[in-house]
Amino acid sequence: MHPISTPPISTPSISTPSISTPPSLRPALRPRLGFCLFALGSLLCACEPRENPYEYKAKSTPDLHNIDNTATKEELEEMRKAAGHPSQDEIAAENAAMFEKGAREYIKTRMPEYRALSKGLRADLDTIEAKAPKWKSEAAFDKFNGKYKDAVKAFTKTYDTLTGKGIEGGYTQADLSAAVRDLEQLNADIGPGIADNEAFPVALERIRERLDKVDESLDDIERDETLEVNPDYKPPKTKKKNKK
Repeated sequence: MHPISTPPISTPSISTPSISTPPSLRPALRPRLGFCLFALGSLLCACEPRENPYEYKAKSTPDLHNIDNTATKEELEEMRKAAGHPSQDEIAAENAAMFEKGAREYIKTRMPEYRALSKGLRADLDTIEAKAPKWKSEAAFDKFNGKYKDAVKAFTKTYDTLTGKGIEGGYTQADLSAAVRDLEQLNADIGPGIADNEAFPVALERIRERLDKVDESLDDIERDETLEVNPDYKPPKTKKKNKK
């Protein structure tokens, strides 16, 4: 038997036609491409950080470890002066002036009481000076001192109330306090034989000199028209002495 020869089967070549964009569609792609580029650019710009004109910018705090604190007192005063700030001495002087003005107004409001206090101290000095030569014995002195102790007790109460126990009154109170302290010392020293002590007239004169300064201050305060008097102040009531 003869083999059957099979003729070769040829596969026909299939050509794929090229797909090309119709000419009528090409112009439509260009606007779309431009729009995409514009959108991309806008997105990139939107992502860039912008400065907020209303944002509060806090000042940086100083580094305390790097502050130069080696300036002298004089240099610090010069820096304060250059910056327009008053010096510590000027501030202290201003505060002292305000305090003294208030103290003088306190006294002017109570001027009749201060006048009476000074007059009473002078009267006590005159009494001691006049009675001292008569204290020849303890009995004679005790007769005087019994009533005088009551007068001193009443004076101390009036003095403490008027001066706020020596706090009120400023510079005037300083002179008044000195006079009262000297009188207290004199009261502790008086007794029989005090009139013969050479220090006795010196002590009297010293207290009177201090009271002179007090009266001068009272005169100056009374003349000072810049001082205001408290219209609501009412002096404490005092008991009237019964005349026998």
